[in-house]
Amino acid sequence: MKNQSVLLYLLWGMMIIASCSKMDAYLDIAGRQEISYTGRVDSLKVLPGDGRLLLTWLLISDPKITGITIYYNSKRDSVIMPVKRTQGIDSMDHLFSNMPEGSYSFEVYTWNNTGSRSVPAYITGRSYGTIYKNSLLNRALTNAVISEGDAVLSWGLAEETVTGMEVTYTNNAGSTITVKEPRTAGSTTLKDYKPGSSFSYRTLFRPDTLCIDTFYTTAVTRTPL
Repeated sequence: MKNQSVLLYLLWGMMIIASCSKMDAYLDIAGRQEISYTGRVDSLKVLPGDGRLLLTWLLISDPKITGITIYYNSKRDSVIMPVKRTQGIDSMDHLFSNMPEGSYSFEVYTWNNTGSRSVPAYITGRSYGTIYKNSLLNRALTNAVISEGDAVLSWGLAEETVTGMEVTYTNNAGSTITVKEPRTAGSTTLKDYKPGSSFSYRTLFRPDTLCIDTFYTTAVTRTPL
């Protein structure tokens, strides 16, 4: 038993020496300096939009951060942002405009004035455009009738990404009225509706709960019975 214990101690000592030797060799290659990293961005999100994308993030750690670099388009393009840290948590964002419809990948780094930078934070998002807009259909209008001086519209089932409907009509005074309804509305009443006139409606969509833009279908014109 005593010999086994001695052997275990010897093996353990050899492992420590080997590890130290590897670290020394690494530091020799790195100029005897340990690599220093700045704090990475926290809570990184990408919010889609109509031909644009909004990146948001938090800076929680490392008060010495002085800048942010964002790479995209396979690192062919980049954005550099100066940072002025406060005492607490800093919230930052950057809006990418003129982003044709499609998917995009981003790499986000923090850095400081001494040349240190963070490990990257990665995120992927997509922008929407003409292809998405052309796929949108108005919510079904199942009925439109005049009742006691008002026009009453009945709606069919709403798709999951529908956020509401917008109806424009003319009242008896000749004024143009626009009514906005939530997706939960099963019917819409157009008060004091001008007899014989037509109304138009369109449907509102958001393809993602984080989307920064609302998309509209082409307006459809109808006349109530």
